[in-house]
Amino acid sequence: MNIQHQDLNIVAACRNPDKLISQFSGEVRQGDLRDSNYLDRVLAGVDIICHTAGWSSFENSGEQCNKAYLEPTIDLIHHANEWRVSRFVNLSSIYVCPPSQRNNAAVKGKPNRNWPMMNCHIAVEDYLHHFQQARCQFVNLRLGLYSGKRLNMGLLSLLLCRNQQAFLPYLSGTFGHFPIIDGRDIGQAFARAALGPFETPYSSLNIAGPQTPTHQQVMEFIAAQIQTSPLSAGLPSLLASPILWLQNEIHKINKQPLLTAAMRNMLKSPVIDNTLANQQIGYDPQVSWQASLLDTLELYKKQSLNTDVSQPNRALNL
Repeated sequence: MNIQHQDLNIVAACRNPDKLISQFSGEVRQGDLRDSNYLDRVLAGVDIICHTAGWSSFENSGEQCNKAYLEPTIDLIHHANEWRVSRFVNLSSIYVCPPSQRNNAAVKGKPNRNWPMMNCHIAVEDYLHHFQQARCQFVNLRLGLYSGKRLNMGLLSLLLCRNQQAFLPYLSGTFGHFPIIDGRDIGQAFARAALGPFETPYSSLNIAGPQTPTHQQVMEFIAAQIQTSPLSAGLPSLLASPILWLQNEIHKINKQPLLTAAMRNMLKSPVIDNTLANQQIGYDPQVSWQASLLDTLELYKKQSLNTDVSQPNRALNL
């Protein structure tokens, strides 16, 4: 919307129009991606797809993730090809790779037996990369840690919900970073990926904020805002990991784990840079991690955040 491209008409495809931002005045096509008839209706006249639909899960819920995300996404890809869509921009994650490889968007994702949702992202990436006889270009965006306005799912929300439940260490060293990205910069990345120049059938880019703060910087900032910190003391990864595992065995929140294996995996990240995305599509993130966290914490102060390690089933309804 901010780009105000002369020939760009935005169509919002969503289950619930009430969740769209108030400033949006374009066409809305309401429905569910698991409905094949809806896929034909929603793609009529569409030239570019930004596939940002997703499912948030940090537990071993493979069948649920497949039904809620993987199968509808593969079906959408086939419909896009049949409707001769020119470009398909896909939402993925830097966390598809092991920590040491997360700053390289060209590296193939590695499946994780404790994180079926991330395995679904890997499956979609592989499918796009090797799609035979594709009529459109595929652009894969691996995003960092979500932050910003209206955020009520993901790792940041879960850490804030678990605040004061137990003494939890944060990681120091090479993998003790949070690649925070604000929703507004995510929007910029998708707009640039939709309209930018690509010469290959498949491209993959890392997308993060303007800086990658350390765990310590983030925890100190959060503590200054709400007088407490979700993660309390810095430890090297080799020491922090077993402590986090032990705390998970001891403490439960509403019968759910304190930190699942997937959440502990997501805590590990190196510095993520946007060099390739800047060179390829001119991506230039504008929102600092501090400003983005202030928006997240404002929501935290005003209402109860989602405590579930997976989206509730009711979120699947129209």
